[in-house]
Amino acid sequence: MRYDVGRFRRPMRRSTEGQLMSLISLGDGSTLTLDFTTGVLDSRLTFTRASTGTFINASGNVATASNNVARFDYDPTTLAPKGLLIEGTATNLLNWSESFATSGGASNDWADTNITRNSTNNTDPANGTTALRVTASAGNGTIISTAAMGTSAARTFSIWLRRVSGTGNIDYTLDNGSTYTTQAITSSWVRYTFAATTAAQRVGIRIVTSGDSIELWGAQLEAGSGASSYIPTVASTVQRLADFCTIPTSSFITGPLYPQTLFAECIPANPSAAFLDIVRLFDRTAGGTFNYGTELYYYGSSTMTSQRKINASTNTDRSLASGLAYNSRHKLAVAVDSSAFLGSYDGLTGSGTTTAPSALASQVTHMGVGCSGDASPGSVMFGTIRQIKFFPFAMAQSQLNALTTL
Repeated sequence: MRYDVGRFRRPMRRSTEGQLMSLISLGDGSTLTLDFTTGVLDSRLTFTRASTGTFINASGNVATASNNVARFDYDPTTLAPKGLLIEGTATNLLNWSESFATSGGASNDWADTNITRNSTNNTDPANGTTALRVTASAGNGTIISTAAMGTSAARTFSIWLRRVSGTGNIDYTLDNGSTYTTQAITSSWVRYTFAATTAAQRVGIRIVTSGDSIELWGAQLEAGSGASSYIPTVASTVQRLADFCTIPTSSFITGPLYPQTLFAECIPANPSAAFLDIVRLFDRTAGGTFNYGTELYYYGSSTMTSQRKINASTNTDRSLASGLAYNSRHKLAVAVDSSAFLGSYDGLTGSGTTTAPSALASQVTHMGVGCSGDASPGSVMFGTIRQIKFFPFAMAQSQLNALTTL
């Protein structure tokens, strides 16, 4: 079909004409399409992070982004793009994350038993030469952190390992050697993550067979039930600050706020908080009063992905699904108007009521991408966002299911 935009110019308001132009250019009826798998940040987005941050680059190596530079993450094995990496604040509680030094750390050092340190200039997952190679000089050689990092609160230990020689078991401990668990490793670098909930969180590695050699790199212990991006340390702990990404709604909502459909494709990681945003529409007024619109979010405590409609103190919640897998790709969508509140996930109809919202937001000024989007980072998700779309109409349930089919 041929669209003659000029025919409509005189009788149409400029905002309406802008809507039509958007519909024609995007092709699917959306007035906003953000595709983060391209590795390019849309110029309308504002992105900040008041610290450096690491990510897996297109070559599969750990790379470092400067302050306020967005990170586009890739699968380290397939090199497939995962999308925009968004993470909340996290701290690596371990010192000497690469050298595993035996002294001088403010919080901990590393103690060797039956271990020979062969070299510290081996190729590492960042394509540098800082990996430590160690060999068991007797059976059950160990390298373990010298101080407990906390109590039984949920923390996660992560570390890159690869085998150099031998076939004996490689074990990890989270409790200063009271218990060990075997982890199969290969001759390729892999980042392994282990849940640490014991009272004495002294973490480390054991080489069971004398003469076997491995290389280690990037030890990290952090709060929460999953590993976030790597945070390098030397003699003290280091904190990575939260990512903050927003876009003004005036760039894609030029007509009525409702009806609307909001869509997101993402790979959520295990969170360290209970309530984390994937995408949220909200009103950020100069006086600090926030009237929120539609959002897609997930609960950390029950792996539940949901969407929520908020206007002032009036909430209408719809739980889309519970038990969805972390670190897996999911598609979510919600359609809202004055008569219905429909939702879908991964091609399926969302659970819960379809009752219309009891109130609709009067206005929104911004969209938060992976965060609440108000004056500073809040409710920040951990994971990657692949796509976000906004449609100026409410889709039917069958259309939502088709949109979210993986």
